[in-house]
Amino acid sequence: MDCIKRIEDICGALGEDLNSAKCLEIKKHLDDCPTCCAYVDTIKKTVEIYKVLPDQEVPGSVHRKLWKVLKL
Repeated sequence: MDCIKRIEDICGALGEDLNSAKCLEIKKHLDDCPTCCAYVDTIKKTVEIYKVLPDQEVPGSVHRKLWKVLKL
């Protein structure tokens, strides 16, 4: 399975039971794919950094630009 599809699966599985068939399949892929493993590690590190930072208000212009870049 290509990595783009696997990354979509990873994002879709957030909050899912870690022992579900989907999560177990993702874990197996991560064991064999350094690219996806690095992607997941980067997300983990980003989350950990944001957990320790104080809450801050995002300026409206930045918020709009982010939504535009994400095409949301």
